[in-house]
Amino acid sequence: MPVRAIDLKLLMLPALSGLLGFASLPAVGQAYLAWIAQVPLILFVLRSQSGRQAFFGGVVAGFVQSSLLLAWIPAVLVHYGNLPAVLAWFLFVLLMIALALYPGLACAVTGVSVRRAGRVLVLFFPFVWVTTELLRSYTPFGGFPWMLAGYSQTDNLRVIQISDVTGVYGISFVILCCNVGIAWLIDRGARYARNYLPALGAAGLLAVCLAYGDQSIRRWEGFAPRHTAALLQGNISADDPDNAMRYKFGKGYSVMAAGIKDPGLDLLVLPESPAPMSFQSDAEYRQLLQDLAHRYQLGIVFSNVAFSETPGDQRYFNSAYFLGQDGSLRGRYDKIHLVPFGEYVPLKSMFFFMQSITQEVSDFSPGSGFLVVDTPVGRMSAIICFEAVFPELTRKFAARGSQLIINLTNDGWYGDSAAPYQHLAMARWRAVENRRYLLRAANSGISAIVDPSGKVLTSTRLLHQDTCLGRFDFISCQSFYTRRGDLAAALCAIICCLTLAWSCIRSRLSVGRRGPG
Repeated sequence: MPVRAIDLKLLMLPALSGLLGFASLPAVGQAYLAWIAQVPLILFVLRSQSGRQAFFGGVVAGFVQSSLLLAWIPAVLVHYGNLPAVLAWFLFVLLMIALALYPGLACAVTGVSVRRAGRVLVLFFPFVWVTTELLRSYTPFGGFPWMLAGYSQTDNLRVIQISDVTGVYGISFVILCCNVGIAWLIDRGARYARNYLPALGAAGLLAVCLAYGDQSIRRWEGFAPRHTAALLQGNISADDPDNAMRYKFGKGYSVMAAGIKDPGLDLLVLPESPAPMSFQSDAEYRQLLQDLAHRYQLGIVFSNVAFSETPGDQRYFNSAYFLGQDGSLRGRYDKIHLVPFGEYVPLKSMFFFMQSITQEVSDFSPGSGFLVVDTPVGRMSAIICFEAVFPELTRKFAARGSQLIINLTNDGWYGDSAAPYQHLAMARWRAVENRRYLLRAANSGISAIVDPSGKVLTSTRLLHQDTCLGRFDFISCQSFYTRRGDLAAALCAIICCLTLAWSCIRSRLSVGRRGPG
């Protein structure tokens, strides 16, 4: 039934896709729903009479899914951003609308192509969808690729192994191909054998992923890591009294480290957390960390606020420090991709009423270098908090020779919500894409050690003081994804643009042949 205005009954289709998409992703985690979640939305696009109507359906689906996935944001804005509840919810709705524009754009492009060149062009919907996911990874304010479609399969290790070739976008593509194949069969009917071809093609793609995944998992199951790391989870809250926070951040970590009963421990990692003491300016605190580093062959990695001062200018950085066993500073990585409204306020003239959520300083400056640190047995790098959701950023460290990924994060802002589970799920993909061990030290949890197949070897509970102890290694081989990056997603973008251009040209030629009137 065609959509002539806004058919509220028909809008239930994209709303249903939004609900199914939400349920397929962590922390609900019903991953099997991802393989059918977008079928109602695709059927809506096929029944739309214009690109505008298709766009509106995509916006509805995106708004429903994003609102449910990110329902924890308003509480963060109120509690840590000091915003009135009404303003926090207003900004939340604006963000949800912005995120909903991406599936809206995918549906609009597909709807226009279908209207101009025939229903068969709905088969190109996976290319358009991946293109909008890639776009979302860079816009707005540097991107917000939180919970892309592929992340629904995080725990399905056999499926996700091929991301060392395609990145997470490749899994999104396979999922959307399956959805399109099913929608096409529903729309065209099961009478003719040719109507099964898209579904069979999607099934073939999935079979390739599974076969590749089996081979990859067998490889990493037989790998024996040689080193041991301890990740300290201090569970330091920004709401703690100053004296309690200072104790946990300094002496508290030292006590936790002393309690580890493993004489073969090689590396100690402290998480990102509220930083009441400065490594640069506090000699006593600096000595405490240097003393800790002496105990471990590979030293210690920790988070702190760094600063630089020049006449008339003072800049702050969210940094990861690397101390060698001799206590010397082997390197300092300054976080490159800052959290908008969390570590800096973009477009300050427009958002003058906002203040950064982070309490140590009012505004951080971004770093500029992809630091890789040499150790006696391998090379390592750090990504800080939100940076773990950006595939391309982590890839650049591995491409520059990093053999171990360390993720320092503070998910305490999110409390007991879905966000820490979602954050860990996305971080696990960086291990698979680059075939690296991932050591994830989280202030309030979930800390974890992840092997190069994406398997969580050991982890901690949320909102508890704990220690994550496990084995890891340095991996020197580079995956195809590490070497070539988002090539698969870029190809999707090229095919998307060519398809849209072809449909427009074909439509004009068709009008020209019919003549005026």
